[in-house]
Amino acid sequence: MQSRTLLQAAVFALLVAALAWLVISNADAWSDWVVFAAIVLTTIGAARAVFTRRYPTKRRTFIRHSEPPPRE
Repeated sequence: MQSRTLLQAAVFALLVAALAWLVISNADAWSDWVVFAAIVLTTIGAARAVFTRRYPTKRRTFIRHSEPPPRE
C-alpha cells in the first residue's frame, strides 16, 4: 500500500514540475503572473473549503443529538 502512495506522490510531483515549467516558459508580462496567482489561490481556497475533518481539533467528544449536554 505504501508503494502506491509513493508512486502517486512521484506522479503528482512530476505533474507539478511540468506545469511550473510550462507557466515559467510562457509567462511574458506581469499580468500573466497575476492571472496565474489568481488561479492558484482559487484552487487552494476550493481545496480548503471542501476538506472535511474527521476528528475535532480540540479534545471534545462527539455529540450525536441536539440536546444540550447535562450540567454537572
